[in-house]
Amino acid sequence: MNASNNSSLSAVDQARQAAQWQRNKPSIYVDVGLGLFFFVCAKFTDLTTAALLGAAAGLCVYLAQRYVKVDLIGGLAMFGVAMLLVSAGFSLIFQDDWAVKMKGTILGLLTATLFLGDGLINRGRYFGRRLARYVMEPVVEQRLAIGLGLLGATMALLNWGVAKVFSTDVWLAYTTFGDIALSMLLFFAVLRFARA
Repeated sequence: MNASNNSSLSAVDQARQAAQWQRNKPSIYVDVGLGLFFFVCAKFTDLTTAALLGAAAGLCVYLAQRYVKVDLIGGLAMFGVAMLLVSAGFSLIFQDDWAVKMKGTILGLLTATLFLGDGLINRGRYFGRRLARYVMEPVVEQRLAIGLGLLGATMALLNWGVAKVFSTDVWLAYTTFGDIALSMLLFFAVLRFARA
């Protein structure tokens, strides 16, 4: 009887995870597509132009969302669109490739501060609770917020280091491919830390 309950629970969890993947898949594809678009634009132009074109592409996706039923700008893709808009803002204000590179560091530290504040002061009841909805397993909201804050700070400092030490081409490849892979690995460590 107990084994039967465990297998049915497993089937329920698998069905829930499959449904969650189907719901989030379009927005993940959009986010990856916007990142690749920025990468290609930056290879053929400069970072300032790529940031402006990326912001225009993000706004087009945002407008397209009004006319399609599929969720194109779920939490992840909306974050990508917001980052492209911030890059464009940095480009217009500073007219400098270094400012575009530092966008990830500045926003990463700002985000890390918000998540750490929520986790340490508010016990994860704001950001931690909202992001826990996207996680496919039970997590402790406070630990999730703290873990994501530490993740944001780590990625921000790594972005600064790569931008400072390496060429623009290396930084561009890192932010398009390496940053995503590394943050995903660290995100799984955060989930393990936050697991209920």
